Amino acid sequence: MARQKTTDVDRSVNAVGRTLSILDAFLRHEGPLTLSDLEAETGLFKSVILRYMLSLEPMNYIVKRQDGRYQLGSRVYELGCRYELTFNLSEQVMPVLDSLTQQTEESSSFYVREGDSRICLLRKDSPHHLKASMAPGTRLPMDDTATAQVLRVFSEQSAFEWSTDNCVFTSASKVNPVTAGRELTSSMSAPVLRHGNVLAGALTISGPVARFDPDVKSTQATLLDAAKSLSKTLGATVV
Repeated sequence: MARQKTTDVDRSVNAVGRTLSILDAFLRHEGPLTLSDLEAETGLFKSVILRYMLSLEPMNYIVKRQDGRYQLGSRVYELGCRYELTFNLSEQVMPVLDSLTQQTEESSSFYVREGDSRICLLRKDSPHHLKASMAPGTRLPMDDTATAQVLRVFSEQSAFEWSTDNCVFTSASKVNPVTAGRELTSSMSAPVLRHGNVLAGALTISGPVARFDPDVKSTQATLLDAAKSLSKTLGATVV
């Protein structure tokens, strides 16, 4: 009896996995797909896919067109709208900033671009008394800092190789505007993407020049891993 129950659960899990793989196939293509397209994307036989379509169509997850091709249905759009209503960017970003600051003991920030400005949207300050500090909501120019470089470059670029050489930008000896030029800071920054591989913002670690070296490869790798993980959370396709 126990073995039968285990087998039934395994079959149910496999069925869910197949269903999701069919729906995921539409995320990798623009426009409707044929059964042959879905077979190539999922590795499932057409006959198997067709059986799943017979369940997905009445629930409006899939629509079969007159030309025989399939497209996502209105139910998927409803789920997307519900996701947007319940999604809180701060809830996703702040744990990442907390982790980066805990690992590096330097300040971590999430910046977004607005025209010719960059805005510090979220922030976790360093535990040190001497630190690079920036209040959330602060608006700064798109200068040559690491953050501005990332926001500028990746606003126009969505396809790239995720590596420290390509994604992590650094800057040093920048005057801290909060202290009116009395303190020099250095920083490193990496892009964070969202659904559609569109730039969501820049993830930045910054600290005093005397203590924080943005050229340390291990710290760059830590930042890159955080940016990749956050991008996946926000719906980006990260390879």
